[in-house]
Amino acid sequence: MPRFIPQPSYERDERRLVKYYKDAFKKIVYQLGSITNGIEAAQAVSLLNQIAFILRELDGNTRQWADDVVAHAYRDGQATALVELGEARTLAEAVAGVSFSLLARQQVEALVNDTYNDLLMATQNTERKVKQLVRSVVGDTLRVKAIEQLGRRTTRNEIIDKLTKAGLSKKLESEAWVGIVDKAGRRWNLSTYAEMVVRTKLQQAHVEGRREELTERGLDLAVVSSHGAKDACRSYEGMVISMNGLTPSYLTYNELRDSGKIFHPNCQHTVHALRDFDLLPTALKDKHNRKMTELDQ
Repeated sequence: MPRFIPQPSYERDERRLVKYYKDAFKKIVYQLGSITNGIEAAQAVSLLNQIAFILRELDGNTRQWADDVVAHAYRDGQATALVELGEARTLAEAVAGVSFSLLARQQVEALVNDTYNDLLMATQNTERKVKQLVRSVVGDTLRVKAIEQLGRRTTRNEIIDKLTKAGLSKKLESEAWVGIVDKAGRRWNLSTYAEMVVRTKLQQAHVEGRREELTERGLDLAVVSSHGAKDACRSYEGMVISMNGLTPSYLTYNELRDSGKIFHPNCQHTVHALRDFDLLPTALKDKHNRKMTELDQ
């Protein structure tokens, strides 16, 4: 009978990465707090340089985090598969027996780069928004000076109101802190987006580690984990799938992931390595068959 091992929790690692983003936010907010009743062009250049430094520091922390944690999650997946396949008795024993092949190294490198690039895209978008905001304030400051020379006090006061901290904070809330807008049009601020990315990528790294161990042993089947999901994922819980498309009549991991119905961003589902379908207890075989019948209908 197969032994299914739950995926380790990476919440501590996720919190560490998100803290990098929140700390960067605080530093940038402090710098932007210097904009009260306007800012000169020379001041804007200095301000933007300071903000750019903060974001480069954030990128460096992000890269180091990805190098360390994604590789760790991948190896966890490998070790878990060894225990589930009966190749090791404990996770500690399995970790010592994990073989880090050339394929595994390439996969980890790709996952690290993918994670880092997804996060970098959001920080670059935020940097662009902040630059636009500061330049807009510089333009408004110049307008105030021009209007003052014309003696139009009412118009001047309206623009000054726009340049106060309260008005600037609202603009920041609506524009600068949007890390990215996804395909569905949802707006993510940087820290929320970062949390979603790392949770998704660590889940993927863990699955890919299990997948690699199956490949190394000429095996292909796995069981989708069950969590009592309420969304579309529930249709696949307990289903046996083909991890590499080598076993006919089973849905493959890639096609399920591409469907967006399971293994999607923020999805909690993983897979459990399976040596042979016949090793499953009758209840789990019946569950798989029932799921396949429901999908066919």
